[in-house]
Amino acid sequence: MRKLLLCGALLWAVSGAQERPLQWLQRAQQAETSLAVAGVRLTEFQVGRAVRRAEERFWRQGSRAERIEILAPPERRGEVLLHRGGKWIAFRPDAKEAFELPAKLSQGAPLIQKAIELTQAGVLQAELLPDATLLGRACAVVRLSRPRPTQGRFELPAKAPHFPATVTLWIDKETGLILRYEASVHPNAPILRTEITRLELNPRLAPDLFTLPPGVVVRPLSGEYKSVEEAQRTVSFPIRVPSYLPAGAMLKQVLVRRRPPDNTPMVILRYQTPTAQFSVFQARQTNEAAFQRPRRRSERLNMRFWRDGDYSFGVVGDLPHAEIERIADSLSRSNP
Repeated sequence: MRKLLLCGALLWAVSGAQERPLQWLQRAQQAETSLAVAGVRLTEFQVGRAVRRAEERFWRQGSRAERIEILAPPERRGEVLLHRGGKWIAFRPDAKEAFELPAKLSQGAPLIQKAIELTQAGVLQAELLPDATLLGRACAVVRLSRPRPTQGRFELPAKAPHFPATVTLWIDKETGLILRYEASVHPNAPILRTEITRLELNPRLAPDLFTLPPGVVVRPLSGEYKSVEEAQRTVSFPIRVPSYLPAGAMLKQVLVRRRPPDNTPMVILRYQTPTAQFSVFQARQTNEAAFQRPRRRSERLNMRFWRDGDYSFGVVGDLPHAEIERIADSLSRSNP
């Protein structure tokens, strides 16, 4: 009898060890959706060789509400991101406008839920790495990855899931909270890192912490405007308009888009001539990032991209190259 009990205990332990990564994910999901926390975290986002870093102070009430205040970089200090009603809203406390954002890069409870579903379906492989310590707290480290087709029972679906190639989570053993997160598009090449540097459990949250200031109007992130003057009220930099336009060119569309991760506003002026069309792009940015050029050059399109101080510009269209250059030169001569 004693041998049977011992064998049963060993089998239970082995079974528990095999399921442990999934159990940690389930515990993290519970913590992310239910616990009230506050603190400070550092986020690093890499696009090509450009690296953007941000320091954020945050307050979170499970999955119901979250408030993030940007502490750094200096040019973004004071910006606020607010999660309520399933939507993310960006605003500055001294402004009378706020903007709806697209879904943030999947982290926290939504990412964990998807990871659990894909792991249970055999699409993702979850494994435990050696334990680690963050903020003086013991952490279980779980790595999620897409298994190779040759790995026995795992079979990759015909269409790859919308999930990073590799995700590594540092999960606090006591609370289940995710203290550090890394995501990679390609194995061993992280493009997003987030780490909590200060943590407060069960903080006292003010009733108005997750509400907008009185009188603030919420607008869509990507808006179409009737004129340049109307669009000007939504961006903090002077919009430049070409002083030269080809014969018959008319302004057909004015767009303002904000690009994640820092929601930099980009203005797009779309023009049309009797025989062609072209667009003027512009944004103010103090880092080294520039507009994403098309990966493939179309034989029909000519383009020019350049920087002028803190401003980035682009002119793209099916006009002759000389006309694109002339429009760009007239835009460069405009005073910001």
